[in-house]
Amino acid sequence: MSDVRAIALGDNTAYLVQRGGTRLLVDTGPDYAGAWEALRDALGGEPPDVVVATHGHHDHAGLGARWRAEGVPVWLGAADAPLTERPPLQSAAEAAAHLAWAEGAGAPPATLAHVRERIAARREAARLAAESPDHPDGDGRWPTGLRYPPFRASALIDGDAAIAGVELLAAPGHTPGNLVLAVREEGWLFSGDQLLPHVDPLPAIQFTAAGGGLARFPTLPRFAASLERLADGGFTRCFPGHGQPFDGAAEAIAGALGRIERRCARVRESLRGAGPATVHGLCERLYPRAASRRWWQTASSLQGQLDLLEWRGEAAERAGLWEAR
Repeated sequence: MSDVRAIALGDNTAYLVQRGGTRLLVDTGPDYAGAWEALRDALGGEPPDVVVATHGHHDHAGLGARWRAEGVPVWLGAADAPLTERPPLQSAAEAAAHLAWAEGAGAPPATLAHVRERIAARREAARLAAESPDHPDGDGRWPTGLRYPPFRASALIDGDAAIAGVELLAAPGHTPGNLVLAVREEGWLFSGDQLLPHVDPLPAIQFTAAGGGLARFPTLPRFAASLERLADGGFTRCFPGHGQPFDGAAEAIAGALGRIERRCARVRESLRGAGPATVHGLCERLYPRAASRRWWQTASSLQGQLDLLEWRGEAAERAGLWEAR
């Protein structure tokens, strides 16, 4: 018999799944002040047998080091190991890769200056989250800011796996090693950030090790492919990593795929109608206000849509200019 309990932790939701005598915790919990104590209380003082982090972001894997110190194994998608083992953007090569992407996207000098400041601020914030004994000031999403001490997962999952009849399904996209969990006979999907109520995660600029260097990871094509795989899973109830569980999982997956299609169609029609453009040019063409106020988020999102169009053979990039096929 299966049982599931939702545990609200600030802006996040973790889940205790009890099945076949095994207590499995979905996501480690975020590491804000008081989160560890609140999570242990919600678990009745009894630790889980295993923790599965859906992905390596700080709000889903932040307490991984605490669970490891308690002797509880933490499982993680193999490709997300770099996210938990060291703070992001600490190497000069990684920071340079992000800046080079912004330059290649056609960002003007003033925007590039802002990008440099943003990268430096993110590097410092990540270092403090990893090294500081205290929690930083909050931003309203959690009771305090989040810490993220690095840790090495007990098991790295490459592909699909299972624990006590709970499936761990590879769903790369949101991160390279993103996982979702499923109990098919119940129709349950534990989606992490793969499927959320009322919001679609924006494509992010991510880099992975390749050939002795770094290569940009095509977020949105992998994310959409993972959604398409889940669309055939027969899921009826979704347990997301943020917000409350909800019914109509299949309809929510179809809705997310439809929104991706509509955004890509807008980009494709712009390239066909107004001609080739850089990523920055498309930002100004399609989202002029956001291009000036939230350039990184807007450009990242458009890059993801261009990646998906390229994946399908509907767009191509030449010397920084994107054109329709």
